[in-house]
Amino acid sequence: MPLLNITIPVFNRPELTRRTIEAVRHNTRHPHTLTVVDNGSDAETQDLLREMKERGQLEYLFRLEKNYGVAVAANVGWRLIPAPIYMKLDNDVIIRNPKWLDIVLLHMQKAPRDAVWGADLNNQMHNPEYVTDRQGLIARTTSHVSGGAILIPKSISDIAGYWCEDYGLYGCEDGDYGEKLKSLSIDQYYFDHTPFMDHLGHDGETIKKAYGLDKQTTQDLFRNLFTTNYLLYATGNRAANTPPQYIPESFDGYTLTMRSNKPYRHIWRALLQFHNIRLNHMHDAHKNAHYLNLLITEQNRHWSQAVFDAEQAYARIRRQLHTPEPTA
Repeated sequence: MPLLNITIPVFNRPELTRRTIEAVRHNTRHPHTLTVVDNGSDAETQDLLREMKERGQLEYLFRLEKNYGVAVAANVGWRLIPAPIYMKLDNDVIIRNPKWLDIVLLHMQKAPRDAVWGADLNNQMHNPEYVTDRQGLIARTTSHVSGGAILIPKSISDIAGYWCEDYGLYGCEDGDYGEKLKSLSIDQYYFDHTPFMDHLGHDGETIKKAYGLDKQTTQDLFRNLFTTNYLLYATGNRAANTPPQYIPESFDGYTLTMRSNKPYRHIWRALLQFHNIRLNHMHDAHKNAHYLNLLITEQNRHWSQAVFDAEQAYARIRRQLHTPEPTA
């Protein structure tokens, strides 16, 4: 089994996608698997990815029928291709130094315990509010690491689960995961990306004009929901291993068809009810407690089944792919 499963969620941006994939192949020396999940891209990006797969530049390519959002696509690659370390890499991060993984693995091995590691693509290592312990190229953060180039050992995901799919197309899934980790007292570290990677993103206006998607507006719509989930994690009223909103139904060798995770719908409705009460009646303690109890009841009824159904659905596709089953 390769050491690293690098999963790249893709929605269009064919030239940046090509450069991202080629840079991974050229500058990653350790055994790894490169998995791309295409979130319903246009024909140009579809053709590019199929060609790269045919040329052997990708081990795995999964096409989703529509844009389900970053978290869903990232979870597909994470859950279908087991590896000791999972890496989510955005399709606008160009790795240019072949020593990048040597350095990150060295620091991972030197850390006192297993942790999550992320490239500091948003320059947070210089923010004293979030970083209090910097040592050269790395820094432990009291906040959360961003998800643009993040490495998560399997020993962590076995406890904390996968990306939360509650936040739409472009949401707060990395912040959400960070809050899960904090609720479990799991360390998070930034590493300085500037010697190793270039971040060529920040093209929100281009995406808005070309595809009608306003990433910032979409994120803002779900930011309040993030604060509700943050409260639930912090108070022990929501477990870290959040069931997914969507699970695989079938795979034809190229297109992965997804369907709703039915047991999670009950939890989702109760979560939104509590969230709306919390926002609109924040000073009504009785009403907040009532809807929190309703949410907890729905979680108790449906959580285990939602987790089980998701694992069974992903296991079925793993068997089709002949990938090894995850081991504890």
